[in-house]
Amino acid sequence: MSSEVLPSTADVDLDLRLVRYFTVVAEHLNFARAAAALHVAQPSLSRQIQRLEDTLGVRLLERTTQGSRLTAAGAAFFPRAQSLLQTANQAARAARAAAPSRTITIGYVEDLVITPAVRDLRRNHPDAHVRTRHLNWDEADALADGRVDALVTRTPLPIPGDGLDVTIVYDEARVLLVPATHRLAGKESVRPDDFAGEPFVACTGMAAAWTEFWRLAPR
Repeated sequence: MSSEVLPSTADVDLDLRLVRYFTVVAEHLNFARAAAALHVAQPSLSRQIQRLEDTLGVRLLERTTQGSRLTAAGAAFFPRAQSLLQTANQAARAARAAAPSRTITIGYVEDLVITPAVRDLRRNHPDAHVRTRHLNWDEADALADGRVDALVTRTPLPIPGDGLDVTIVYDEARVLLVPATHRLAGKESVRPDDFAGEPFVACTGMAAAWTEFWRLAPR
């Protein structure tokens, strides 16, 4: 009676991705279900398992009419593979925890909403500490003096743009707000000439450049 024995792994360079693929197949004992769980094509998964078996020099899985089963080598490797993946995750978390914390402060002015963008930033960079800071329109110099690392604001910029990397996030439409009884109420669109001479409600405390922008002043 013969049995499979794992060879020495002193010189084996294991690909953790392949190890993870194997553990999922070993849990399901079915390549189709494992491929669905991993969101990969079944032929590709089979090739990756073959690569792992070639690296180890042993057969880990055997196909059956009901699905797959672990060989003796596969059964011996399975719990150690799970421990290996767990140790790798712990090592990654320990390294991140030991590294100096990275903090980024994002400033935003007036009524701009940046919650979705900040949420995505925190999800994509879990090791970074993301803070937000609300600023008045006349505090945009917080970017220059280092109080914030990035600034979300409207154009025209309330500060000189020299030396800044400016990215247009989206275009904000200007709208005309009038009483329901106004002659322009209900129109899908209007031209500046349509309301030339109409009295405007002044926006007090706003930068002159922004006031002119909203009043459609020539530029």
